Amino acid sequence: MENRRHTGSAPATSFNQNRPYRKQQDDRNYGERKYQPRGDRFQSRDNNSNNSGDRFQSRDNNSRFQSRDERFRGKDDRFPPRENRFRGSGTGTSNDRERSNERYPRRDGDNRFQGRNDRFPPRKPFIPRGKPSEPWKQFDKPKVYDEMQVTDGKHRGKFLTSTASPKVRPTARRIREVMFRLIFRRVRAGRFLDLCAGSGAVGIEAISRGALISTFVERSGKMCSFIKKNLAACDIKEGHGEVCEIEVVPFLKKMQKRRRFWDVVYFDPPYDTNYDEVLDYLKRGVAIKPGGLLLIEHHAEMFFPERIGVLKRWRVITQGDTALSFYERKS
Repeated sequence: MENRRHTGSAPATSFNQNRPYRKQQDDRNYGERKYQPRGDRFQSRDNNSNNSGDRFQSRDNNSRFQSRDERFRGKDDRFPPRENRFRGSGTGTSNDRERSNERYPRRDGDNRFQGRNDRFPPRKPFIPRGKPSEPWKQFDKPKVYDEMQVTDGKHRGKFLTSTASPKVRPTARRIREVMFRLIFRRVRAGRFLDLCAGSGAVGIEAISRGALISTFVERSGKMCSFIKKNLAACDIKEGHGEVCEIEVVPFLKKMQKRRRFWDVVYFDPPYDTNYDEVLDYLKRGVAIKPGGLLLIEHHAEMFFPERIGVLKRWRVITQGDTALSFYERKS
């Protein structure tokens, strides 16, 4: 029965931690100051101590207000104070650096923070097995800086020859780049017709970008010889380049009878030529495949109607004094 809970005088109220603490009065120390003033806060409590006036007197010989170095003096030297851990004696001399290197030696051959190792050069571009990339993509692309260079494709950078006559106006390099950037899907694996071909730069550019065959129509025998030289310089076989020394209108008449069509037709006559005679055939869909394109290069001040027969214009680009109109055959 000794372990039974005492049921004698119970407190009037139960203990609640949420209630504020109420200081209980002690009859023995009532009216006396329980804690010493701040000035005597760290005074020794030993009654035998005679130095009661010393404000910061410690309890024992090891003072708690010693300096940081004195407190760590008796501990392990492997853990010196933080401020002097990597500086030796703090003088910053070469001896201190040597001591720190002896304490923290560097591993031999540690090149983690140097350049890449030459033993591991970067990998070459990944080529899937069984699917070799195109030959013109395996080498660095040559720079294009001349007007008579092929701008892109497998013949990129090759120079083309042309006459120095001022009557001949070759298509600007910038016009060719923008034009093939817009129609590259139509040119690839398609048939390209170059009317008034001149030196054949546009048709050769189409072959370089993946056209199946290019047909060059030019009335001048001298310019036809330049076209053949350029085809030979680019190593284009006769099956991919067809040269016709004939006027444009008779050529379109023959193609109308033979019912021969091309995916893209490029028409670039001299600016002083009458366009209407050739457009009378083209607006009826002669030589243009249904869904094919007709590109007319003209002066920037010239304008063509939005619809020309079965052709509908969908874009016009301008570069300097030269403009290029894009027409598409709907049916």
